[in-house]
Amino acid sequence: MAMNPLDTIKPAQLQIHAFLDSKFSRPVTPAPNQMTAPYTPESLSFKQENVYESKQGLSTSSAKANFYASGSKQLSVKLFFSGVDLGGYVPNPGQARPVNVPQQLELFQRLCQRINGASHEPSYLRLSWASDGLRSSFEARLKNYDISYGLFDRMGRALIAEITATFVEAVHPTKQMARLRLSSPDLSHRHLVLAGETLPMLCLRYYGSSDPYLQVAAFNQLDDLRCLTPGQELLFPPLARPLSST
Repeated sequence: MAMNPLDTIKPAQLQIHAFLDSKFSRPVTPAPNQMTAPYTPESLSFKQENVYESKQGLSTSSAKANFYASGSKQLSVKLFFSGVDLGGYVPNPGQARPVNVPQQLELFQRLCQRINGASHEPSYLRLSWASDGLRSSFEARLKNYDISYGLFDRMGRALIAEITATFVEAVHPTKQMARLRLSSPDLSHRHLVLAGETLPMLCLRYYGSSDPYLQVAAFNQLDDLRCLTPGQELLFPPLARPLSST
């Protein structure tokens, strides 16, 4: 993919802060635990989809497509790194200074993709950017990325690089529960059990914690807490007040 060096100089900046935990309280070590990269504003996009059961009845032409869950929100963006020194020529007032492209790519991979020794998993990321004077942020983890090179120096080192990255939302369960208002008295969830699912697992999905599984079991009048039957329908009520089995 050929890129014009002048086209990669963008004033818009995306900040990436890396953390070891889902509460975003422990920055990645050693420093640096953050980076700033130019990005193309029009490349920033969000995607979200619903997940439906794919089971299809006998002698039918299509699946019933019963709702299963809401998929995680995804953010896609193109980041540009330029090590081209344009000297006294300045194509626009907001141009970024030349950077060491290999070092920037290495930092991106360390913060976003590699396994941390302290947590044994990739980092949790807080992405932030400004648009029309408003500051936005997105808590996520890296899903995938591609790197394209557009220019090299005589030693074979990259002078122009573009990263196309997709991040999947990673919100702490407590914050997610508050966002979805799962404790609201007007919001309940019905669920059709799939093979292999357990009650604590389902409570974690709907409430952000497996702790209420005994309350949910009592509400649904379950005799066996350890064995759920595929196709069985369960109701996950709000937990704003003590549950009653009546």
